[in-house]
Amino acid sequence: MISRNNITRSVSNIKQLISRCESYGEFNKEGNLLLPVEKTESSFFIVSKEELKEYEKNGISILGLHQKLEEQADDCNWSDVSLDIQIPKPKLRTKIF
Repeated sequence: MISRNNITRSVSNIKQLISRCESYGEFNKEGNLLLPVEKTESSFFIVSKEELKEYEKNGISILGLHQKLEEQADDCNWSDVSLDIQIPKPKLRTKIF
């Protein structure tokens, strides 16, 4: 699964990618382009309404609930890996008048 901000929406062909990166000065001294990649996995926690009412009754805050859920993260079934490959964007240039 590729995320919405992927490489194919940024440029339509390799020639355009090369031209864009040359104009932004994105190639390093060795002529390599470094593309940042972010990998995201997702899963779900199942919490019943009764559990939430019990947490409320015991005075557990939202932060406390968050911490309890974090402790359960290892028990989740992780799936739907998403990759977000970022294409270089124009650097801000300041104009001196």
